[in-house]
Amino acid sequence: MTPATETTRSPVGEVLLDIQDLRKYYPQRRGLLQATKGHVRAVDGVSFTIRRGETLGLVGESGCGKSTTGRAILHLTKPTGGRVVYDGKSVGDLDRLHLRELRRRAQIVFQDPFGTLNPRLTVGSMPREVLRVHGLGGEGASRERRVHGLLELVGLLPEHVDRYPHEFSGGQRQRIGIA
Repeated sequence: MTPATETTRSPVGEVLLDIQDLRKYYPQRRGLLQATKGHVRAVDGVSFTIRRGETLGLVGESGCGKSTTGRAILHLTKPTGGRVVYDGKSVGDLDRLHLRELRRRAQIVFQDPFGTLNPRLTVGSMPREVLRVHGLGGEGASRERRVHGLLELVGLLPEHVDRYPHEFSGGQRQRIGIA
C-alpha cells in the first residue's frame, strides 16, 4: 500500500472499504488459573461496504460494539474473524509500516472525543504530535503553519492553539479530534 495521490486513486463510487463478517470476541476468564469459560461477543458478524465519496455513521446504544468495530477495522485490536479490505488491500495482511499508512488515511471520530483528548496537552500540541509521529508537516515554522491550518479547517481560531480541551464545547472537542 502506498500513499494515494489524486492520479492513483480509484474513481468515485468504487469500493473503498469492504467489511465482511467482522467478529471480535473477548475471553471470559474465571477461577484461580484464569481458565477461559466463554466469550463476550463484542462484534459478531458485521458486514458493510463503503464506496468512494460515501459517508457512513455507525449508530447504536452504549456498549453495542461501535468503538470495537472501528478499532477492529483499523487493527488497533485484532479481529477474531472476518475480512477487512481497504482500497483493495486486506488489512489483516498489512505489516506495521502499511498499517501506519492506513491509519493516516482512515480514523475513528468519536461522538464525544473528550476521553480521547489528552487534558494535559493544548489543542495545538495534539495535531503537532500527530504530525511528528507520522513524519508530516515539516519542521518548526512549517509544522506550526500546518497545525494552524488544520485548526482553521475545522473552524477553530488561531488563539485556540494554546487552550486545553476542557475549555471547549463538545462540538468543538469533536472538531479538535478531527483536526
